[in-house]
Amino acid sequence: MTLNETNAGNVPPSPAGYQMRPELSETFKSEKIREIINNVLTETLTGQTYSAADASRWTKSMADEISLQVKDLEMHHYKHVVQVWLGQQLGAGCKCVARCRWDTECDNYATAEFKNSTMFCVVTVYGLYLY
Repeated sequence: MTLNETNAGNVPPSPAGYQMRPELSETFKSEKIREIINNVLTETLTGQTYSAADASRWTKSMADEISLQVKDLEMHHYKHVVQVWLGQQLGAGCKCVARCRWDTECDNYATAEFKNSTMFCVVTVYGLYLY
């Protein structure tokens, strides 16, 4: 009797529907999400002038709107995070940096930016595949 024959009856079957990787049609939709971000940025900030009071309201409303539209894409195995940076344009440089530990085959992100003479805004949506 071999080892495989003795353990053959003890191995539990894998659960139905369990996926280690997303199907090609289920991957993170970076281009579609980038379009969503650009549309929300344009609709919210075009023609606006920076003010600290409005900045707080704008960042929350943009994050909520983007999150709702990303949910509508029905990427069922993905958890997403929306990050919005909005600041006053004073002529100084600004760098936005993020570090993530993730699976490069499944996880991804989409980002877009908006600038006018008084403000800048950078929005990033991170998509993390849930196994």
